[in-house]
Amino acid sequence: MRILVVLTGGTIGSKIDENIINVNSAAACRLITLYQENYGIDTEFEVLQPMNILSENLIPAYWKILFDCLDQVNFDEYDGIIITHGSDTLAYTAAMTGFCFAHTTIPIVLIASNYALEDKRSNGLANFCNAVSFIRERKVKGVFVIFQNDKKENIVYLPTRLQEADTYLDQFSSYGGIDFGRVDNEHFERIVHEQNPMLEELNAPREKLVIRNNAFEKNILLIRPYPGKDYNQILLDEHVGAVLHCTYHAATVCGGEGRYSAVEFVNRCRKQGIAVYASSFKPSEKLYATSAELLNSGVIPLTNISTEAAYAKLVLAYNQKSVDARKLMEQNIYYEILP
Repeated sequence: MRILVVLTGGTIGSKIDENIINVNSAAACRLITLYQENYGIDTEFEVLQPMNILSENLIPAYWKILFDCLDQVNFDEYDGIIITHGSDTLAYTAAMTGFCFAHTTIPIVLIASNYALEDKRSNGLANFCNAVSFIRERKVKGVFVIFQNDKKENIVYLPTRLQEADTYLDQFSSYGGIDFGRVDNEHFERIVHEQNPMLEELNAPREKLVIRNNAFEKNILLIRPYPGKDYNQILLDEHVGAVLHCTYHAATVCGGEGRYSAVEFVNRCRKQGIAVYASSFKPSEKLYATSAELLNSGVIPLTNISTEAAYAKLVLAYNQKSVDARKLMEQNIYYEILP
């Protein structure tokens, strides 16, 4: 079996030096050495390292570096690809990889680590081992994330449903509350649920829907609501391609008039020719008054999609020219829109 390992940095590729954790080229390759020392050398690994950063330093331009690297790979030469990544921005890169490589003919698995590999608490090696086992089974193709939680469960996530880890327990979760599957004793099992695609659907041939045209130069402004948010403090310049305005869980925002009104902010964006998307709306005939205000102001609602997936999808939509951006946002490219 032959697997391509694409190293990008993050905690899984870091070393601890005087209590400071930072990326280290030697530490990145240590992952494969540890695997071979503990589990044998029955798998052939080829390694590429297009970048080496802490993932909190990720900006969209780094996605171009990663994907340009993958575009040069002949997928027919490998049984699968493992991408190592930092945990902080894993959900965003996972979603973008899912969108850009939904057509993959082999498994692409993103992994991370909760601690540096030299820390006994690290799950980095376990995540790598589970990714290898997942690929070895040749059960399913597509893009996935595998990460062991604090209960030692090896969770398989759909990349466009992965949500940022919480700030207390450092645990990831799936948008909608249903994970895709688990790896147990080196075997993958899909979680049976109506939200999850069938394996036959995942393995069916897919067309490449998205064509990247440039280096993600157009920015997406992500705004989260909170009590007292002053929209007059937000600068809209020529680099803003579109705005993603998150809503409270009930699909609401602060309405009315004045500097705290999301509706007035949308009107300001419209005058400058900037599209504003709001997520996540619910498919319901009954709306709160502020939700109705938001829609009447011209905001474009995104329904049943995570913030991470919506942001990555907008970055992609406004940095390509092959498909109308709004039409692209309406497509369910890789299971990001829940039923």
